[in-house]
Amino acid sequence: MIIQNRKFISETQKKEFVRECDAAFDKKLDSIVRSLATDDSLKAVTLSGPTCSGKTTTAKKLIECFEDVKKDVHIISIDDFYLDREVLNARAEKEGIEIDYDSFDTIDFDAFCECVEEIFSYNKVHIPKYDFKTGKRAGYTEIDPEDDDLFVFEGIQAIYPEVTRVLSKHTFKSIYISVASDIECAGKIFTPNEIRFYRRMVRDYNFRNASPEFTFFLWESVRANEEKNILPYASAADIKIDSAMPYDLNMIKPYLMHVLASVPDISQYADEARAIRDRFEGIEEISGEYIAPTSLYKEFI
Repeated sequence: MIIQNRKFISETQKKEFVRECDAAFDKKLDSIVRSLATDDSLKAVTLSGPTCSGKTTTAKKLIECFEDVKKDVHIISIDDFYLDREVLNARAEKEGIEIDYDSFDTIDFDAFCECVEEIFSYNKVHIPKYDFKTGKRAGYTEIDPEDDDLFVFEGIQAIYPEVTRVLSKHTFKSIYISVASDIECAGKIFTPNEIRFYRRMVRDYNFRNASPEFTFFLWESVRANEEKNILPYASAADIKIDSAMPYDLNMIKPYLMHVLASVPDISQYADEARAIRDRFEGIEEISGEYIAPTSLYKEFI
């Protein structure tokens, strides 16, 4: 599927376009939740997908929608079970490998299993909180579950067989979210992988203290992990969501151009950075101020 971008004649038209896109996405989510809410036996929902598909914001929106149908929901981000960065660095150095932060073995799986066991025994449980800037756990969130509570397990790893096997003892549904559509803009076609890469570069620069060069460096291994550990299981998901936003390229442009400007001319990635800037020639910018506080796109900018 190809999403056709449009031309704008005023800032008011841009603002209305963003409002329409966000409203359409919210309506789609609301329909999904209302369908899930009819299953009284449902105990958990997994929300997975490749990097920068919008999982975190979608999980929050699921909470809002479930609360509208009088259901108490808790989000468990599997990212919070990352091992400390110094542990991963030491292991990578010992084994002579690069760290792939999207791989299963970066997770403290024993801690995850223990938390799941406590959750579904309806005991008070302490969920770790991971700080991406320091690369360490930064405390815990306490959950005291009730019998009819619903749990949303969110993260790339939620689709991994090791995780789904743990959850399969309980009634759960799986949601897979990804940028699934191409976007045509300024006479050029942008693929889903391109769009996610641009989102990741801006997100990691703004929120994870990562340089654009680091994102360039990681991308090949990220994509390899997706092909090996995520995409083979995507077709088995109960529900699939396309998170491509028609305004995607317009809104990411000023942020992306700012990030790419920090790539030095002597960098090994200078040519790639220049090629991306050329790709965005002729694309109109849309201000990030036009999105609502709850918009999926807040996650990236």
